[in-house]
Amino acid sequence: MEEMNHGYFEEALSNFTKDFAYGGAIRHLVDHGYTVDRIIREFHYPISRGAIEKIVNEYLASKK
Repeated sequence: MEEMNHGYFEEALSNFTKDFAYGGAIRHLVDHGYTVDRIIREFHYPISRGAIEKIVNEYLASKK
């Protein structure tokens, strides 16, 4: 159980760190019409495509 909680904490901390460091910029780019592919192509964020997609998808879902 403790190992599971540790993994959950590590993932939550990682997600928070990525969002804090890059989330605002990525959301700003989405507001200006950028797609995930364009963000990846034009900016070299040191996070995975999946992390960028997650930020974009959650942001778009929250705007509905």
